[in-house]
Amino acid sequence: LYPQGFFCFALAFCGLIPAVCWRYTHSTEVEDSMMDVYDLVYEEVRRNTSSFRRHELTAIHEVFLCCGKHSPFGDMADIENKTCPSIQVRDVGQDCLQEIQDFLRKHMGFASTLLGITIGFTVYGMILTSFLWFSIHFSSNLNRKGKYILR
Repeated sequence: LYPQGFFCFALAFCGLIPAVCWRYTHSTEVEDSMMDVYDLVYEEVRRNTSSFRRHELTAIHEVFLCCGKHSPFGDMADIENKTCPSIQVRDVGQDCLQEIQDFLRKHMGFASTLLGITIGFTVYGMILTSFLWFSIHFSSNLNRKGKYILR
């Protein structure tokens, strides 16, 4: 029973270590991909009046509570007027690229903390199961011989 428990903890550990390594070596890939998707949808709405892409852009604005992006090339107010969901969101006027970046950094920090805690519990489980297995396996005389008299 204990070797199987140790094996399960070791298997989990072997899966968590590559996740942590990926998190720290590719920390900006998720962030960059999300911002690229927003740029793609934003530019397609700007060039074309596709209702499908406009609904996608409106959904992004609602999820991140932002409205458009600040561009040095000119005012994009027409797009924001069509895709920002309400007066409240338009009044906030947050740049969506910055909001997406802040959101992902906060949640990736939470994921990193969760991974660290999980690795800690996994190592603790491996130590505990190996200690229990060795203590039971090498304990030669668990059966008490003789009679005990209670007074």
